[in-house]
Amino acid sequence: MVQTHPTIQLVDPTGADPGAGTFSLSPRPSALQGKRLGLLDNSKANSDVILRTIAELLDAEFHFADIFYAKKHSASLPPVPEVMADLHRHADVVITGVGD
Repeated sequence: MVQTHPTIQLVDPTGADPGAGTFSLSPRPSALQGKRLGLLDNSKANSDVILRTIAELLDAEFHFADIFYAKKHSASLPPVPEVMADLHRHADVVITGVGD
């Protein structure tokens, strides 16, 4: 089976033109067993509960080597570079979530 590399197109919700082009998705792991799971909390109410519950359910099935938790300082801003660096260093796959 030939695996294609899907692409995505960014859309700016403010209506501004994000520029031409598409962005390739990162390669996906063929399996999750033994991977390091990263959780990125967007700092909204209950997002930590949602993410930790999802991680618990997935860990029961995939047996992650580690689960790394990180939190954004603001729901309305991107993560600071240090948070992204920590995720790159401590996680193979990342789930981010919202709350409220």
